[in-house]
Amino acid sequence: MKYLIIALFTMIFTTCKSQTSEIRLFQIFENGKIGFIDSTGKVVIKPVFLSAGEFSEGLASARINGTYGFIDATGNFVIKPQFDYATYFSEGLALAYLEGKPFFINKQGKKQFETDFPFIESFVDGMAKVYTETGKVGYIDKKGALIIDTVFSRINPFNDGLAVVYGANHHPYADTKKGTPASFEAGIIDTLGQFIVPFGKYENIYDFENGYFRVDIPAESWDTEDGSTKQTGFIDKQGKLLFAKSHKNHTWIEGNLHSGLAKINLYKYWIPEEKGVLSTSTKNYSGFINTTGEIVIDDTNYTYAEEFSDNRAFVRNEKYERFIIDTKGKRISDNVYSYVLGERFNNGVAFVKKNGKYGLIDTNENFIIQPRFEGIDERGMTGDYFYFYDWNPDNNSHYDKLYGMAKKDGSIIIQPVMQQYDFSGFYKGVLRCMIGNKVSYINTEGKTVWQKSPDTTKQISKLNIDFMNRGYFYAYSKPHKNDLGGHGNSRNIPVEISESSSFPENTLSLIVSSEAEDTISLFKARKVFVANTSKNNVLFNAQDSRLSMKVQAKNKQGEWKDIEYLPSSWCGNSYHTLTLEPNYYWTFLTPVYEGDFKTKLRIELQYANPDKEVSKDKKEITVYSNEFESSINPGQFWRQQQYYPNGIMDPYNN
Repeated sequence: MKYLIIALFTMIFTTCKSQTSEIRLFQIFENGKIGFIDSTGKVVIKPVFLSAGEFSEGLASARINGTYGFIDATGNFVIKPQFDYATYFSEGLALAYLEGKPFFINKQGKKQFETDFPFIESFVDGMAKVYTETGKVGYIDKKGALIIDTVFSRINPFNDGLAVVYGANHHPYADTKKGTPASFEAGIIDTLGQFIVPFGKYENIYDFENGYFRVDIPAESWDTEDGSTKQTGFIDKQGKLLFAKSHKNHTWIEGNLHSGLAKINLYKYWIPEEKGVLSTSTKNYSGFINTTGEIVIDDTNYTYAEEFSDNRAFVRNEKYERFIIDTKGKRISDNVYSYVLGERFNNGVAFVKKNGKYGLIDTNENFIIQPRFEGIDERGMTGDYFYFYDWNPDNNSHYDKLYGMAKKDGSIIIQPVMQQYDFSGFYKGVLRCMIGNKVSYINTEGKTVWQKSPDTTKQISKLNIDFMNRGYFYAYSKPHKNDLGGHGNSRNIPVEISESSSFPENTLSLIVSSEAEDTISLFKARKVFVANTSKNNVLFNAQDSRLSMKVQAKNKQGEWKDIEYLPSSWCGNSYHTLTLEPNYYWTFLTPVYEGDFKTKLRIELQYANPDKEVSKDKKEITVYSNEFESSINPGQFWRQQQYYPNGIMDPYNN
C-alpha cells in the first residue's frame, strides 16, 4: 500500500501557467480538505473541497462530492458540479470530462466542442496539442478543427513560429540485422502545419536557438577507417544552409551557436593509433567553430568545454579543473574551480565551487559572493534570488537537505529550514514550501504567513478519490526452481492454512471480507485472501512483487470495468514470478472506497496457466473474488494520474 499512501499525501509543488493579473489565491490543506488563502495568510475560502485546482482566469475547478465544477474567488460554484474531472481555464476555455470523454467548455459552463482525442493539452496562442491512441501528435484550434494533422510522432515546442517535427517512420540508423534501411523523417513546420524544411533532407534537426537550427546531414557513404562521413551544420529560419562540417577524422559539431561559436569535438591525430582501434575517448578534446565553418579555438589542453554564454565558456583540463576562456580562446585568469552550477553563465553570473564551498562570480571572475554555501539548488539564480541548502542534521528525516533562500548580494532571506519548495518561486509575494513536514507559505521578508495546523479529527474515513488507483497487491515467496526473473521485496509472506480455516477446498480462491476490519493509514480497509488449497504450486506473474490483481466496479451499463490499474515498467528486471505453495495463503488490504455512484465491486486476479501444453494460447487463468457493495466516483473508471519515476529503483512511468 506504499504507493497508495504516497499518492494521497505527497504534496506536488506546481503552479498554473496561465495566471492573469487577478488577485491570486493559494491552496491550503486542513483535515483532508482544500481551501484558499490570500498573500497575507487570511483564509478567504474555507477548506471544504475534496479536490481543487489552482485559480486561473478567475476560476478554479473543485469538487465537494464526486463531480467537478468551477468556483470563483468567494468559493461559490459559478459552474455547477457535473464533470468527472476538469482542468484550468486557458484563453477562455477549460477541458472537462464526462464518462471519460473530453470536451472544452467556456466560462458559462457551456460545451464549446467535443473531441475524440484521448489526451489534450490546454490552449496556448489559440492552439492546443492533441494526441491519438497510437501516440501521434497534432494541433487543434478553438473550434476543435485540426490545424496541424496528427501525422507526427513528435512536435517540439514552437519557437518564433517554427517547430521541429518527426514522422512515424523516423529511423536515422539502419538495422543491418533486420535489413531495415535508415529513414529520415525530421522536418520544420510553421503554425499552419506547412513544411519549411521537408522530411528526408536531414537526419536530425535540433531546436531553434539564437537564429539557427543545428542539423545532421545524412552520410552518403561509410568509411571504415574514419567512421561516418555525415555532416553537421546550421540552417536559418528559411531553411538555408549556413555551413556544414564533415564528421571525418573523428570530429563533429556537438553544440549550438552561442556568441557566434559552436562547440566541436576534435581529435589528437598525432598520438599513434593502436592496431584495430578507430577512436579513443582519451584523444578527444573540445574546440570551437565560427559561423563560416572555420575552427578558431583549437587547444589540445582543453579536454572538455561547455558552450559559450555571455561571451565566456567553462573548460576542463585533464585534472577535471574548470577555468574560463573568452571568444578568442584566452583564459580570463589562473583561477580554477572544482564545479560550476549548470556549467555556464546565466545573465552574467555563475555559481562556482572552490575549496569545497559555492560562491557567485561575474564574467570577469570577481566574486559577488565569496564561497560559503554548502550547496546551491540546480535552478541557480531565479530573478534576484537563489536557493541554497545545508545537510539535514536529522538522520531520521526523509529529506537529506534543508533549503534556504538568499538575495543576489548573499544576504539571507530564509534560513535553511525548508524541506521542499515550489520550484516556480515567489508568486504574488509568497512562496509555498514544506517546513517541519507542514505545508507553509513564506513572504519575501522570510516571514511565515500561514502553516498547516495538525489535523484535529484523526477520523478513520473511507477513501474518496477521482482517479484510478495504482496496483498495490504486493506479496513474497521463497525462490523456486520454476520461478522466472528476480524477486521483488515484500513483507507479505505466505501463511500456512490452519485446519479451522473456511477456504474452499482443492482450488485457488480469492476472498474479500464483507466488513472493514482494518485500516490503511487513516482509511478503512477490507482484508483480501488468496489461498491455495490445491495439491500443486501456483505461479503468479509479478512486477517487483506486485501481483496481477486489481479492483473492478460495475458501471451504469452493468459492465465490469477496472478502477485500478497495473503500471508498466521499462526495466526487464521488474518482471518475475511468485509461487504460492499448497496449503498456504496471502493476506492483503484493499481500501473501502466512497463516492457518488453506488455500485458493486470485485477483485480480479490472474495467475500462470499450469497446463501450457493443452492450452498454449491461454497463458494465464483469471479468477474473481466475491462481489461486495460500495460506492465510487466516475473519474475512477478512466482517469490515470501522471506518475514519474524516482530513479532506477522505481522504473515506472504512467
